[in-house]
Amino acid sequence: MSTTSTKSDYKVRRSILCPHCWHTFPVYDILFIAEHPELLGDPRLGNDYQRRFRPSRFTPNCEAIDPKGMPCNKTACPNCHLEIPRGCIELAPRIVSVIGAPACGKSYFITSQAWMLRNVLSRHFHVSFADADPLINQRLNEYETLLFLNQNNDELVELPKTETFGEHYSSVLFGSRSVQFLKPFLFTLKPLRTHPNAAAMQALGRLLCIYDNAGESFLPGQETGQQPVTRHLSESNLFMFLFDPTQDVRFARALQEKAEDDPASAINHRRVAMRQETVLSEAAQRIVRSTKHTRKEDRPPLIVVVTKYDAWRHMLDERLESPWRYVKSAGLCGVTVGQVERVSMKVRDLLSRLTPEIVNTAEDLCNRVVYVPVSATGCAPSRSENGDRWGFRPKDITPIWTEVPLLYYLAKWERGIIGQAKESTAMAVPPGVENSSS
Repeated sequence: MSTTSTKSDYKVRRSILCPHCWHTFPVYDILFIAEHPELLGDPRLGNDYQRRFRPSRFTPNCEAIDPKGMPCNKTACPNCHLEIPRGCIELAPRIVSVIGAPACGKSYFITSQAWMLRNVLSRHFHVSFADADPLINQRLNEYETLLFLNQNNDELVELPKTETFGEHYSSVLFGSRSVQFLKPFLFTLKPLRTHPNAAAMQALGRLLCIYDNAGESFLPGQETGQQPVTRHLSESNLFMFLFDPTQDVRFARALQEKAEDDPASAINHRRVAMRQETVLSEAAQRIVRSTKHTRKEDRPPLIVVVTKYDAWRHMLDERLESPWRYVKSAGLCGVTVGQVERVSMKVRDLLSRLTPEIVNTAEDLCNRVVYVPVSATGCAPSRSENGDRWGFRPKDITPIWTEVPLLYYLAKWERGIIGQAKESTAMAVPPGVENSSS
């Protein structure tokens, strides 16, 4: 297989990590997906899928030719046979594992995070954030449309619960054994031509693989050989643990004592009787069992994302301004990591007082731990007129800091694509650019 493409200046990577089954393989082992309609049926995926094959013939444009003579561009993993987008072949992967108990708001957070990053990265950092494959991200795109591009923005909407089965998973046959793999969300992250490091686009570019498990997947006994749905933890570059303080009795009690309005009804409708640190503890056991993360000092950073900040903002003595400043010498913004770390310490102090086991479990797992407050919606849910359901009105949704966890990670630990800035820098954004503050 050619190591270059006539369609771009990109070179393919020598080793590829499948974002579905996490199998690592050399690029010359990659399979192509047949295009001819008669080549239907694959031994791994079933009769409804086009055949996967290893090509022996190519067109002058380096397109594989299937057994019926049709040129092919789509590629697949040699292990699970699931389709992998071109970004997997060209860009270094970064695995982001999102951990959390049921009803902690993972889907809302990931949806809001993607929406904000699409807007913030290009506008302030000259970095593109795009779907690696719109079909793979179809569910997330539908969620974004529901919350942020809804034509009926005064009607109540609600994201469906993430299930432990069904359309969120891909079924693959290994002999007589059927294995369920979690479908990831895949994004390409590349510096734009106006970025100071645009010449190093491929070296700095990343393929972000974000995994949204059902909260039940992190309960003890749920990981099996037939459902290795949290196996991404062993390959992860960043852990995000979503902690919903409104589900904790002690935090909720303190919240009600200090709140001017009674938030109980809006909080209780999705409360789940579960100790959330047990979810993180179970995830920690799976992480430690991985040979890659055996030593604590070798483990990736952990960002404790404290959700539903709009409900408890009065308990934090800090106004959450956009954590970036314009750096005139670079011609773009840098992340004010000092600001994020100051807020982190305040959130840590609050959790240490009210839910110390969360802090203890997180810091026992990883050396690098940051605490970030977010609100995926910026508002409390509303009840329908007849009182039969809860939801959010799209016109009221204003996310708070949902883009910050990944911005901080990229600026702190993926140096080169997003820079850092000091809070003392005069301008939050360059002249003439509107600040998309959360």
